[in-house]
Amino acid sequence: MRKGLYLFHSQGPWIHGLIAMFLIAACLLLPEWRLPSKIYRTMVVLDITQSMNTKDYHEIGFPEDRLSYAKKALREWLHALPCGSEVGLGVFTTQTVHFLFEPIEICHHFTVIDDSLEHIDWRMAWSADSHVEMGLYHAIRELQKMAPGVGLAFLTDGQETPPQTTIPQPDFGGQRFKGVILGFGGLSPVTVPRYDRENRLIGIWENADIEKPPLSTTVYSEKVEIRILPTEGPYLSWLDESHLKALSATTGLLYHRIDRPSDVMNSLMAEDQAEWRTAEKDLRPYLGGIALVELFVLLGIPGLRDGMSWIRGPLKKGSKKAVSWFFS
Repeated sequence: MRKGLYLFHSQGPWIHGLIAMFLIAACLLLPEWRLPSKIYRTMVVLDITQSMNTKDYHEIGFPEDRLSYAKKALREWLHALPCGSEVGLGVFTTQTVHFLFEPIEICHHFTVIDDSLEHIDWRMAWSADSHVEMGLYHAIRELQKMAPGVGLAFLTDGQETPPQTTIPQPDFGGQRFKGVILGFGGLSPVTVPRYDRENRLIGIWENADIEKPPLSTTVYSEKVEIRILPTEGPYLSWLDESHLKALSATTGLLYHRIDRPSDVMNSLMAEDQAEWRTAEKDLRPYLGGIALVELFVLLGIPGLRDGMSWIRGPLKKGSKKAVSWFFS
């Protein structure tokens, strides 16, 4: 064994070079290994109603409007997700959601997910109304049909426009669901910008522009809320936190207010949103890292060379202590 170690040392440059070449070649084969991993499976639904165009964020390097702020924070989250995680995207407006695609694996489909998120826009809305409660219930129902077990992330300011006169009746029998409601916007009322279809600012929304609340239908319960709607002045928007907390209590989804970009990451990557599954693990970072160390040794990087000398000296003398250390 001592002679073998001495031979390894004497032929070190060749051996280190061959090992590095082998590892680099292995990286080109895109090696993967199925390992138990902590992953996240999430359907992200973004509120694209016009109140999400309100500008009440002031984070350096981030957009001011709620929708763009949410998209940029989500893109940072996408980059942090481990391989094996699955993400789907959807949008909400009026009373319903539309899923753009079901959850797909993040590493193999990152470009598709990231590009789709980047192009989500308020002009995709098929109606100007915003009935968040009905939209959330619709998202839960549709997700349970399409992908049971996948967590829901519903991003909204909670603004009901026009304010509802009656309360929707949930139809899932008190069942609790996995996921989060992320509340965007400030708590202070601010005006809502108004854009044309070319996304040019043409003013602000006025209360006179808001339609009257809808009449009760079969999708509503009989419980009536008395709401007085102003008829003049600017229409104001804020994070309706009490409303979203009530929806959290009804559905079992956790509620988090988003004050800074890291809040999105922390909420969506919390331990209670994760699950352990066997997933493909990309081995290239590990093999590439070892190959880099081998190249450093081969090229005689001072720090590594000096560190190796601690081993070389005893090996030349045939130290059993060094041999036992080497295999420890």
